[in-house]
Amino acid sequence: ACAPAAPAYNVPTTGLTPRGGVNINEEGHKETYYNLPMGGVVGYAQAAGIPGEYWVRDDGVKMYGDYVIVAADQSIHPYGSTVSTSLGEGIVLDTGTFIYENNEQYDIATSW
Repeated sequence: ACAPAAPAYNVPTTGLTPRGGVNINEEGHKETYYNLPMGGVVGYAQAAGIPGEYWVRDDGVKMYGDYVIVAADQSIHPYGSTVSTSLGEGIVLDTGTFIYENNEQYDIATSW
């Protein structure tokens, strides 16, 4: 029998995945993902004095320094604060209209 082909990139075996699309993390937060240009998000973070460089992890997760880029309700999770996600420690640098349906949801920036 042939061994299965290796994935094109390192897909997480637990937590949010491109195929799953939605995950409930260990703290009970719904996680989804989005793929948009990060120029504005990164520029705003740098202008706000938050140290870090933008990069994309091998598994497609968009990072700022050591942190996963997360969109969240900033009235609950203030801009620049950190949150735990299934894909690693995240930093809140964005928000979205999803907060009107679920203000405890995290939208994780990916290249998926």
